[in-house]
Amino acid sequence: AKLGQNFPNPFNPVTKIEYWVAGEGAGGRSPVSVVVYDVRGARVRTLVNGVRPGGRYIAEWDGRNDQGSPVSSGVYFYRMTSTRFSETRRMVLLK
Repeated sequence: AKLGQNFPNPFNPVTKIEYWVAGEGAGGRSPVSVVVYDVRGARVRTLVNGVRPGGRYIAEWDGRNDQGSPVSSGVYFYRMTSTRFSETRRMVLLK
């Protein structure tokens, strides 16, 4: 498993997050989540939450929270967790 840096960064209005799933689970599938957090550590948006076959994926974030409202400019973090893998990276939303 691997988590790439979002691009573009800084971004407005949309950024892409590239990630790789190892496919270590049953049938070559692994549970994976990609979640965006604010600087206080509060969850802003869940981009991915499910079981995926091993491979490369791209998640998009449109700068909105789980309720669909635009969030303010600033620093955000995104975390990918999967089987035996967890990584967090930083991104900047500029409006």
